[in-house]
Formats: sequence, structure tokens, C-alpha cells
Amino acid sequence: MRTIPALILLILLLPLACPAAEDPPFPFDDPYKATVLGTPPELRYHFKSPVRPDTLAVRIQDRNVPELFEYSRDMFFTTAMQSGPAPLLFLIAGTGAEHNSAKMAFLTQVFHEAGFHVAALSSPTHMNFVVSASAHGVPGYVPYDVEDLDRAMRWVRRELAGNHKITGYSVAGYSLGALHAAFLAEWDTRKHDFDFDRVLMINPPVSLYSSVTKLDSWLTAENLGKSTVHQKIEEFIDRLSEYYLKADVTDLDDDFMYDMIINVDFQDQDLKTLIGAAFRVSSSSMIFTSDVLLQAEYLVPPQDYPLKTSTPLLPYAQQAFGISFEDYLDEYLLPFVQYREPSMDRATLLRNSSLECIRPFLASSDKVSVVGNRDDVILRPDDLRFLDEVFGDRAHLFEHGGHCGNLMYPPFVRAMIAGVKP
Repeated sequence: MRTIPALILLILLLPLACPAAEDPPFPFDDPYKATVLGTPPELRYHFKSPVRPDTLAVRIQDRNVPELFEYSRDMFFTTAMQSGPAPLLFLIAGTGAEHNSAKMAFLTQVFHEAGFHVAALSSPTHMNFVVSASAHGVPGYVPYDVEDLDRAMRWVRRELAGNHKITGYSVAGYSLGALHAAFLAEWDTRKHDFDFDRVLMINPPVSLYSSVTKLDSWLTAENLGKSTVHQKIEEFIDRLSEYYLKADVTDLDDDFMYDMIINVDFQDQDLKTLIGAAFRVSSSSMIFTSDVLLQAEYLVPPQDYPLKTSTPLLPYAQQAFGISFEDYLDEYLLPFVQYREPSMDRATLLRNSSLECIRPFLASSDKVSVVGNRDDVILRPDDLRFLDEVFGDRAHLFEHGGHCGNLMYPPFVRAMIAGVKP
């Protein structure tokens, strides 16, 4: 692209930089509100011919799986295949998300409509992936997670290649999945398992540690004051219940849920709490899963094993919810990585989970692009400078949308499609 004259490049990018004339403006300039509420139903992108995805599974024979997780022994993934030859796009979920979550289901349709076979994978931090596919069972260290993803993607390719003509490979991911996509692309330049044609990062963090500690900070007294997280959540439920009781409910659908949330007067402090709590739910599930898999005795004491499907899990869930990512890092993840790599130190571990670690590759690889928002709540000013400096005109950053809040907004969808087209 550097060889394209600047004027031609500007003309090519104009349709991406400006919403089409018929597109109403994105309604939220508050990034916290955008993150929580997302794109209003009436503004969302509509698919011409939505496809019905399939759910497939891969099983590692003789893998040791605790009885508690027996139902999750298989690694599940979603596919949406074209009827004829097409490139295969791997789609990687964000923190704690499953292959068929709402955002993944939407993105699966986006890239299928763009002409790809699509294989959507859960995040390596999701319970099913940890149980069925993780080599170590300790998620959160990006190099290990990327090795797991690369291996899982080769399994998926083997499952699909027998029945479908695959003409090439691309990879995309949102949030943490976007960071994983970047590392997968860098890894692939050395391994050549896929030789990706295009790599799309959607709302990526720049540093995993920086972003998650920002989310965790919203569950501290700095944001909550004298209230606890549980008290805040109970307060939110009471306010939503009061609205529900007074509303004229005809159909408990997405539109009603959206109206209910938007009409309850949440302040930024409340929205930060909701965003932080959503992340903490994901991270606590990840921590509990790892602890049980390894019988690491981090949450579950040795006398409580073996856990059965009938075992009450609420006490462990409550305990896990109180663990910040930084605590998990210092007390669990770092000691585990140091067990395998004795020379590892904290600073190196953090750098190895940051895009800064692969800056030269990202700066020089024209096939990697970014679609995101300048007011993304998981980014700091230094992160935005990194994206601008490293990606230049390969970063399409909208002014507003928060973290994935405008994912379903038509101009954002068109930018994502442009990012994966040759």
C-alpha cells in the first residue's frame, strides 16, 4: 500500500472514513454507555440472507477431564460454510466468550456474507476451551494461548477440509481475540501453517495487562465508594425490577430489554461497575476452571476433591469473583509460567502479552489491519498512539463507540469487511 500514490489512497479510503449518506449517526458519544448498550436495534446492520450456522466438535482422545466438566470434554466451534470454493476465515472470541455468543454469531454472519467460509472459536479463556483444548490448563499468558489456538485451528481445518474446498486462510478476532489474531499472524510467519492472506483486529487491547487492570480498577473503592460490588449489582437489579413492574410489557424481547436499560438512569460510575463486573465474571470462571483442572488448590481446598456435578459451586464462584486479574497473575499465572520457564520474570511476561512485543511485525505487515474506536474504554492514551504509529492508514478508528459498542453499526460493519477483503 505504501507504493500507492497518496491521492489514490485517499480516494479509496473515503467511503470507509465517512458513513454512507443514509446512515444515521451513532447515537452515543459516551463510551461507557456505548459499551454497555451497544448499537440500538433499529440501527443495526441487516443481513441480506442470514445463514444458519452449524455447531461442530473436536475431541482429544484420552484427555483427562474431571467429572465436573465431563459435559465440556469436546471442543465446540461454529461453522458457516459457503456452497462452493472459498477462503476460510477463523474468528476468535473475546475474553471469556464462547464461539456462538451474540457478538460471535453476528460476526459469523458478517464474514459469511463477505464470501468466506467461517469457523468461529471460543476464547482460550472460555471454560470449554480450557477444558477441552488447552495444553496447560492455565489461560491468560498470550504465547501459550496462541499455541493452543494454532493447534485448535489445525484440528478445525482437518475437520472441514474433507467436505469443503478451501482456497486460502484469514483470521479475525475482537477484543482479546483481536490481540490473539495478531500474535497468531506473527506466529504463522515462522510456522507457515496457514500463510494468512488477511488479519483483522477488531477493538483490540494493546496490552492485556493494561486493559484488564483498568477494568479491575472499576471494582475498587476508587469507583464504588463505600459500596461493595454485590451491593451495587443488587441496587441495579432493584432499579431494573422497578422499571419492569411499571412498564407496559407486550413482549420481553431485545427491544424491550434495550429500552429498559436505556430508561434507567445509569451514571458513568454505574456503567463502569457493570463493565468491570462482566469482565470479572468471565475471569472468575476461567480461574475456577483452571484450578479444578489442575487441582492447584488455589480456590478449592484438597479435602473438597473430587468435585461432583452435585457439588454446590456457589462458594467457589463467590471466592473467584473476589480475585482480580492482578492477583491471578501474581499468585497463579506467573508462578506457573516460571515453573515451566525458570528465567521468566514479571516484566517479560507482561511484555510477551502486549502488541509491543510484535511491533516490528505489525508495522511492516500490510495484511494486518485494525477497526476500532478512539474512545474505547479499555485503551489508554499511549495505546491509541501505538495504534496510530504502528498501523497508520491500516487502522480505521471511529471517534465513538466505546468497546465493541458499535460492532453492529453499518459503517463499522463495512469497515470490517474492507479489512478482510484482498
